Amino acid sequence: MPEDTTPSVAPLAEINLGPSKFEQFLENNQRLLIVLLILITIASAAYIVIRGVEKSREQSAGAVLSKANTPASLQEVINNHANTNAAASAKLLLADMQANEGKTDAAVQTLKDFIAMHGDHAAKPTASAKLASQLMTQGKSAEASAIFQEIADNPTARYIAPYALICLGDIAKAGGDPAKAESYFNRVKTEFSESSFASIATDRIATVKTKAPIEVEPPPPAPAPEPQKASPEQKPDTPAVTPPEATKKPVSKPVKSSNKTKKAKN
Repeated sequence: MPEDTTPSVAPLAEINLGPSKFEQFLENNQRLLIVLLILITIASAAYIVIRGVEKSREQSAGAVLSKANTPASLQEVINNHANTNAAASAKLLLADMQANEGKTDAAVQTLKDFIAMHGDHAAKPTASAKLASQLMTQGKSAEASAIFQEIADNPTARYIAPYALICLGDIAKAGGDPAKAESYFNRVKTEFSESSFASIATDRIATVKTKAPIEVEPPPPAPAPEPQKASPEQKPDTPAVTPPEATKKPVSKPVKSSNKTKKAKN
């Protein structure tokens, strides 16, 4: 017989009909994946519950804050609704009331507590500016300058930076450094030209180099004139005597005679 000379064809690839590696992973870790899914579900539910509780606390605290209009009621919001935005706002309002009542030390302490406990609050630059202003009224210029400088250099506090620069200029002028004061005022004019503080800076520059008037002591009062003594020849003035009013004599009315006297005469 003739031999078969056709070449044999080798297969290009073998097809594996078994389970894939991913399927094997799912099959081997099925229980672990189920537990993980349960934990994720519980965590999501807990997050939703916590968010709901926080929202409820914030709403409750906000309702109480809206009715608080005295230092005592604001302090109650701070004590009973801690770690809420309402409590933080209550501290700022309380500091304002304390400052208006002349309780500067209490206002300073309240503002320091706010900054320490609410460092990421949006109103922190405002609280810092209020704190520095209160320190200025207490004569603590160095401490106030440090806070104002921090505000002026903070990019997130640009809305209040012009006020801080004006205050820095006033402190420098009061400290006898007009050149430094003028540099602060010029910075307001150049960096915040559209701000209402730009006109204030212009007025400050116009007066920054002027010196305060020298106080002069008033002259002593002139001596009082000595009383003049009357000479012997000079008669003292005597007041004029007003003559008494003339007394009016009563005028007697004629008596009418009766008819009987007439007849008697006849």
